[in-house]
Amino acid sequence: MKKLIFISVFASFLSAQNSMMQIYKPVTGTCPQDWIKEMTKEVKEVNVVSLMNVKNLKKEIGIPKEIQSCNTSIIDDYVFEGNVPARAIKDFFKRKPKNAIGLSLPAYENEKSPKTVFVLFEDKTYKIFGKY
Repeated sequence: MKKLIFISVFASFLSAQNSMMQIYKPVTGTCPQDWIKEMTKEVKEVNVVSLMNVKNLKKEIGIPKEIQSCNTSIIDDYVFEGNVPARAIKDFFKRKPKNAIGLSLPAYENEKSPKTVFVLFEDKTYKIFGKY
C-alpha cells in the first residue's frame, strides 16, 4: 500500500502502549463514545480529526463505497473503516492477509449482532474477514 504522506503513526496495534490511532470523521458527524472508549483501552493515543470532506480520504485510500461507514481510522499504514471492533483489529494484526490494507465495518452492519467485518485489499476488493 502506498504510504499516506500526511499521516505519521508509530508501532503496531499489538504493542498498544506505543500505538496511535488517527480517527477521521466528518465535521457534522459524531463517533460513538463507547467505541472511542474501547479504542483508548487498546491504543496509547487516539486522536479524532474532523474533516470537511471525509469522502476524499476514503476515495484516496480506495475504500469501496458499498462498505464505507461514517469514520475512517489509521493505525500504522493500515485503514479501519467504521467502528471496527477492537477484537477484529487485534485479529487482523495477528493474521494479516496478503495484500490487505485494513478492515471495514460498513454502516449497515452497525446494528447487527454479530457484525460482519470485511478485509480490504490493495486492489480495492474486499471479502469477509469474520463475524464479531
